[in-house]
Amino acid sequence: MQKENLMIDTLLPKWIGLWVFLFSISVLAFPGHGGQSAIVLLFTALYVMIFNRGNRAKLPLKKEEKIFIYLILFWFFWQLFGVFYQPLGFEYETIREKLSAFDNVSRWLLLVPIFFLLRRYIVDWRVVTIGISIGVLISVSIAHYEVYILGMGRAFGVSNHTIPFAELMVVSDLLLWMLMIHAWNKKEKILSYLALFASLVAFYGSLLSVTRGAWLAYAFMILIWLIYTVKNSFSDRKHLLSKPILLRLIFAGLVFFVVSKTDQYEILKNRSVATYGDLSTGNYQGASSSRLYIFQDAIKHIEKYPFGIGTRNFEKIDPDGYPYNSHNQVLNIWVENGIQGVISFLLIIGVAFRFFWKNLNHSNETIGVYASCGLMLIVSYAIFSQSQTVFDHHQTLIFFIFYLYLFFAQIQALNRSS
Repeated sequence: MQKENLMIDTLLPKWIGLWVFLFSISVLAFPGHGGQSAIVLLFTALYVMIFNRGNRAKLPLKKEEKIFIYLILFWFFWQLFGVFYQPLGFEYETIREKLSAFDNVSRWLLLVPIFFLLRRYIVDWRVVTIGISIGVLISVSIAHYEVYILGMGRAFGVSNHTIPFAELMVVSDLLLWMLMIHAWNKKEKILSYLALFASLVAFYGSLLSVTRGAWLAYAFMILIWLIYTVKNSFSDRKHLLSKPILLRLIFAGLVFFVVSKTDQYEILKNRSVATYGDLSTGNYQGASSSRLYIFQDAIKHIEKYPFGIGTRNFEKIDPDGYPYNSHNQVLNIWVENGIQGVISFLLIIGVAFRFFWKNLNHSNETIGVYASCGLMLIVSYAIFSQSQTVFDHHQTLIFFIFYLYLFFAQIQALNRSS
């Protein structure tokens, strides 16, 4: 019996790594967007908890983990409250509306057991790197086919819209950038070149989506990369001028040059120039694609209903006008889940950001790269959240939650093992 238990405990980390790998591919490249892999990991987590694999008694939650989990639970509770309570005039008309609202809410809670699983078992960082790389290559191949074979104006890969596709390509590029540096520093040159190539492909995919938000996200990427470099000793040239970074910058310029000759680039350039022109002349409605009207209506309803109008209920502000959401994540949460929802959500992001920042310069380089990936994840989503409600799409939502939990949990697991 002891021999059998030892064999199971030996195989569990490999089993978990396999499904993290499959999630990393499928969330970007296949319908379902990682849901199936997440379900397998969820059942694995339940198995581990029930049969006490990994000796739960020796793995007490640290203070920062407790705070993080409590905030997740508070955030889930306020969203759930919005599912069951809406003020007069904003009630759900059907059970289907309630179930639909609960669907997105449930992901924050359902993935918590996976967080506990990932804090027990260390997943090889190579698994994440290779998985995201393969997912990007498949997704952008589909996007290329859509644009140059099917003749679509804007690519969306396997996403349900061009915006989520662009967001995930930018985020994947940022994560692969950091993992590429880590692989090079670990003397994993083949893996570093794979991450380099996949990073360039993700950059190409973001251009195929013809999304202006990608420009802003990349500007912040450069800023965070410089912060990362300075924090890891500016005098150490390997963090600033290593071969993969120089190649990444050179090839990015080449990809941009090639894409600049295409119709997609002309569309993107014209939209960007028009936005700049509107801003310079004070036409802020035009610059924001009329989003300011939506923002103004959102603020009016926040003042009138400070505790929210119900989860996934924004469209009832003006059913015959703009649909679905406010085009700003924080405003959307505020309108739907009230001040209590906004506070709990921002506390989650703030606690996670502080945790990643604290571990950015850790002596264990893998912890440092996971911390930088966590910061990249939060900042890139924060940028897109200024003009989009990124959590309204299953694909971008599950991507964010899963990797937020993974980076946080793996840092704790690595800290404990060292």
